[in-house]
Amino acid sequence: MYVRINSSVQLAEYDDYNTLSKNPTISTSTTTEADIDPDPLIPRKIWQIFFTERSSTGALTDIDTEKLSDTASWLAKNPDYTYTLVGSNGGDDFVRRHFADNWPILRTYRALKNPGLKSDLLRYLILSVAGGTYTDTDTEAYRPIDEWVPAQYRNRTRVVVGIEFDRLDGPFWADIPHDLQFCQWTIAAAPGHPLFSSMANRAVEALHELVRVHNTTLPRLKASSIEVMNSTGPAAWTDAVFEQLKLADPVGLTDLKNLSGITEPTLYGDILVLPIDGFGMGQPHSMSTNDGSIPEQALMRHHFRGSWRDD
Repeated sequence: MYVRINSSVQLAEYDDYNTLSKNPTISTSTTTEADIDPDPLIPRKIWQIFFTERSSTGALTDIDTEKLSDTASWLAKNPDYTYTLVGSNGGDDFVRRHFADNWPILRTYRALKNPGLKSDLLRYLILSVAGGTYTDTDTEAYRPIDEWVPAQYRNRTRVVVGIEFDRLDGPFWADIPHDLQFCQWTIAAAPGHPLFSSMANRAVEALHELVRVHNTTLPRLKASSIEVMNSTGPAAWTDAVFEQLKLADPVGLTDLKNLSGITEPTLYGDILVLPIDGFGMGQPHSMSTNDGSIPEQALMRHHFRGSWRDD
């Protein structure tokens, strides 16, 4: 089932996706409070996912409320948003209703048992259909979502992504194959953006390749941490995002290193790329602010309490 807390009476209608702009725009100013757009491109919806196990009777176990302790920050900072906590049954229902005519996605999602892989795929499917802001349950909101996009970009931004890792001149980090990697613990998007159908298809193909390599089935697939990263997780997500960014600026973006060291929100076509502190503050790398302070550019924080690696 879905668990919804509705501050507004009606969910925003799905927006049509418009053609990708070909001219990147670089911000030279920080986000400031401005008049709230009454009809934003990115719907005022917050999505989180929490899968629970089934008991011996087949019933789903209760969610430990301590694991939702950070959720209050999202509600407090965004009182006019619709909040949805998607559980195991709700995820199954969402995919069945919206992807009944897409057999590869429907079959793959139904067969997956690994909660990390399944949660990854579901977030892309939700944002593809409904749009809004997806964020992991171990994230804490620092700024209202309405303030995430600089005012001059609000009528053009249809996706907001943040940098998780930027190698700069330092060493590579464990399990991160790229010089720069985008996080997928928090993503904001308008519905219908091609990035998410591209990512979902990429994930499905990668999962079936893992099945072939391990000579197993999707329900029995035991993926390693790096295999999760590269099939449905942030490494695969980074590849999908960068493909879209290159469509907006094929000359200026030839390598992920071209994005290294950005210090301001940067708009490529309709995808807003945030600097490291936007979604990635508090980390011991990438020039992320990690001195106990909360920088002005920090919109949220990931606390890295997820347990999918253990499953």
